[in-house]
Amino acid sequence: MRHLPRSAQLALLLIAAACAPPKPPAPAPAPAVPPAFPPGALADTTRAREDSAARAAAARARRVRAPVRLAFVGDINLGTMTIPGGVPPDSGRGLLRAAKPFLVGDLVIGNFEGVLADSGETEKCGKRRSVAWTGGAPAETVRVAPPPHRERRRRHRAKPAPVQCYAFLTPTLLAPRLAEAGFTHLNLANNHANDFGIDGRRSTEATLAGLGLRTYGPLGDVVIDTVRRGDASTTIGLIGFTTYPFSYDLLDIPRSVAVVDSMRPLVDLLVVTFHAGAEGSGALHLPFAAESLGHEPRGELRAWAHAVVEAGADLVVGHGPHVLRGVELWQGRLIAYSLGNFATYRGFNLAGPQALTGVLQVEFAPDGTRARAQLLPMRQIPLQGPTPDPERASARLLRALSDDDFGASAAHVAENGAIGSP
Repeated sequence: MRHLPRSAQLALLLIAAACAPPKPPAPAPAPAVPPAFPPGALADTTRAREDSAARAAAARARRVRAPVRLAFVGDINLGTMTIPGGVPPDSGRGLLRAAKPFLVGDLVIGNFEGVLADSGETEKCGKRRSVAWTGGAPAETVRVAPPPHRERRRRHRAKPAPVQCYAFLTPTLLAPRLAEAGFTHLNLANNHANDFGIDGRRSTEATLAGLGLRTYGPLGDVVIDTVRRGDASTTIGLIGFTTYPFSYDLLDIPRSVAVVDSMRPLVDLLVVTFHAGAEGSGALHLPFAAESLGHEPRGELRAWAHAVVEAGADLVVGHGPHVLRGVELWQGRLIAYSLGNFATYRGFNLAGPQALTGVLQVEFAPDGTRARAQLLPMRQIPLQGPTPDPERASARLLRALSDDDFGASAAHVAENGAIGSP
């Protein structure tokens, strides 16, 4: 190979450099990704929430509060189309007449046990039935569709077994009796609210709302009301618990505590009601263990009630056993474990203690302390409704049950039903 001059070699190197592909540029640095929350943002959000709650609490503290008067009763069922003769005559106008003078308060609260509708279909009690109101005589108002495969092999009709399962359907024409008697709020967290499914529950809520009555108990359905007297006002919260999935479930004590705790900052007074426990004359006493109805769990009520009081409830009122149960003072808060049957026209046993009832009146002073509590003794007369009891049998029973079941934490019950500290 011929030796090239140095100048030619330099020229060839320059041409080669010019023809070479350009060097790829260095990759640009990745843009910095900002954090999802700036430093301290979560703490700031939590602090802002706490500050907001503190400001709300301070505003309530500065506000002048009003005294509050509450009235409570137990189970109410004005009649049912599912039992022959189960609808009272005269549209039930006499059922609550004797009790009306005692149903007074800023809030008058009862447990409506059943469904308000003029027709419906139920699968409760092991068979599918369609029921409709015909407007005829009470004994002829029910049309019950028989099961599709009825047994017809037996030639001799056996004596029917006592009814152990009920599905209650109350015609809507009876609903105005509740408003006329003075009720303002009705609990729908109980074992008969779902007798006719979701359609039945919606009909009940719509019927009562149409009468200006507020309901509570289904999941997400709580009450916050304000009582005003001049420039003074008190905000009251109502939560209803039972043992069924469509309502706040008292079988889950930690979740019950969380529900009460979440509502506590929103109100001045927090009232918790519940429907649970064993049933009948054998259920007068409150056990220390969990209760059941057949194979159905019905709550460990002593532990549950103590827990919701410790979470912030100012008053706890129960029903469900269809008898009165004792009253207890826990951390200074009143717990009435059952108010029994109040107005149950048909389908409820009213023998012996199951006929004893009353109106629980509770008054709170402006500072939120309990100023007065009294069970006004009443007795339910079959097919007639509750009436004042001059013998005050309810007060005597309440005192005996309280002393037996709660010892040092029992509330003192006087002969006239007045309830106070031991």
